[in-house]
Amino acid sequence: MVLALGSIACGTAIEDEPQATPPAHVDLFACGVQLSCPAYCIHLSIADCSGGGSEPPTCPGDVWLQGESGAIEVHDRPGPGNWMGDKLTLLLGDGRALVQGRTRACQDGGFCDLPNMPWELGAHELCDVADPPDTCQPGNCTEFPKLVNCVPLETDWTCGEVTTAMAPTP
Repeated sequence: MVLALGSIACGTAIEDEPQATPPAHVDLFACGVQLSCPAYCIHLSIADCSGGGSEPPTCPGDVWLQGESGAIEVHDRPGPGNWMGDKLTLLLGDGRALVQGRTRACQDGGFCDLPNMPWELGAHELCDVADPPDTCQPGNCTEFPKLVNCVPLETDWTCGEVTTAMAPTP
């Protein structure tokens, strides 16, 4: 029995091509957008991250009711300390919102120096902003804007595009 082994190659060298890494998303958190309200933290409940009190937040509801552009950031810190996530909602003032999330986590679900882990940026999403409920009144709306029909964007917005879209209309 004759067993023939051989190899066929095209060219003179076999190239090791590095695996393509997915393109990084534009970091909307780094665009310098002025927040309309203090950042809010979620742990056991939601509150102003600066420790400004435990009353239900009304600022996001007021921004929603105004129907103008605004920026709201929420930090999700569930504990025990191996995952965290943030969500930036940019209300564009035209019934739409541009949203990006970011997360960081310890490897293998264990514990680590979480604040020094790199952020993983999510895709930009464009959402419709639902109308506030009738129960929301200025200064007394403790709800955050409701976003519907969110669609991931194929092309990220640039910081310049965000600045232009967030600019007040004359």
